[in-house]
Amino acid sequence: MTEDAKKVVPIGDRRKKEAEDERTLSRKWGKGTVALGYTVVPSALLRGQARLGIGPNELAVLLHLMDHWWKPEEMPWPSKKTIAERLGVSTKTVQRAIVTLEEAQLLRRNERYHKTGGRTSNEYDMRPLVERLKPIVADMEKAEQDAKATKRAAERPGLRKRQAS
Repeated sequence: MTEDAKKVVPIGDRRKKEAEDERTLSRKWGKGTVALGYTVVPSALLRGQARLGIGPNELAVLLHLMDHWWKPEEMPWPSKKTIAERLGVSTKTVQRAIVTLEEAQLLRRNERYHKTGGRTSNEYDMRPLVERLKPIVADMEKAEQDAKATKRAAERPGLRKRQAS
């Protein structure tokens, strides 16, 4: 059985969990704040930032791209100007961050065009980031399991005797 098949959750249970999650967010951030919308940020991205080799500008740009990524199959396409205005930086800073993210193979930039042929904002394929996070997540999960096993071993009787041998 695949990992995804194991995680199938009935729709009713999923809606109940989503409602519970939203209530928790409302308690943390306030109803008004949550009502304006929110973006899910995987902890592996934040904790694995150094391992991904990205700096604060690249992380900030990624967060803003994630804020525009509403459906898994539809990649975000905010303009560099929009991201720059939100961050209070120049469009050149955003452009450099995107180039760095591309070079780090965390996203792919796809050009988009108007029906009339003129250029419009790029689409940013986030799937490379998702793939790059998988080994980081696996390592974090293994570290957590190892830590639990070490703790269990330390709690068992006779540990000091075994260590002294």
